[in-house]
Amino acid sequence: METIINVDNITFEYESDEETKAVLKDFSIKFNKGEFTAVLGHNGSGKSTLAKLLNGLLVPQKGTVTVDGLSTADEDNSIRIKRTVGMVFQNPDNQLVATVVDEDVAFGLENLGIPHKEMIERVDGALEAVGMTEFKKSAPHNLSGGQKQRVAIAGIIAMQPKYIVFDEPTAMLDPRGRKEVMDVILKLCREKNITVILITHYMNEAALADRAIVMNKGEIVLDGKPHDVFSEVEILKNAGLDVPQPTELCVELNKSGFGLKANALSVDECVEAVSVVLSEVR
Repeated sequence: METIINVDNITFEYESDEETKAVLKDFSIKFNKGEFTAVLGHNGSGKSTLAKLLNGLLVPQKGTVTVDGLSTADEDNSIRIKRTVGMVFQNPDNQLVATVVDEDVAFGLENLGIPHKEMIERVDGALEAVGMTEFKKSAPHNLSGGQKQRVAIAGIIAMQPKYIVFDEPTAMLDPRGRKEVMDVILKLCREKNITVILITHYMNEAALADRAIVMNKGEIVLDGKPHDVFSEVEILKNAGLDVPQPTELCVELNKSGFGLKANALSVDECVEAVSVVLSEVR
């Protein structure tokens, strides 16, 4: 697969009056074009720092981060990289700047000097993509948390980035809001062919990805297909993460000799695995 973002042997440190703390040390990873990649980790694992490094919001003290071959450390590349890699953050209230939804989505386009006619087309297309067309003249403060985050995503889509990094976009939302946002993310990846990198600590969100990466204390401890990653129950628990309940159930049944498929991610997959065993018993 084509590598579009390459993190090569980087070190990133936070400095304070008392100490210098290396969050990532000699850290490397590659992200591929067209993939939906989920990056999982407990608080303090380094995943949000990684997210900010991917579009130049942070620059490593050692090593390189390149986007389409352009180094994020080169200030001449800064604007181009930020237009290539869109960022959606945790708190939607911090990303909304206007008093009307369509004006908010247009904010970034105005800064780019996009012609008015094209701007209207982009705003309408972005709002349609996130299912918020009917709210285009609404005030953002009257929207639910999930709706606000969808407007924030629309603002990024309107900029037409090739890749989007979502830094825990559902962390402050209720279950309904989380589903709304995840539906949009899946649509962007599957229908719009946008490369998505999702930073999260929700197992059910990562289970929807093409690739799951688990970080712990600034290191990658697992990297692969979600079915394979989530079958490593002990490693996940040592990283401070929960395991999808269907997966854990299958693993525990297998410990008792049931011979189930241990890497079931969903209730349906777990039921199917149990049904196969029962049919063989009959």
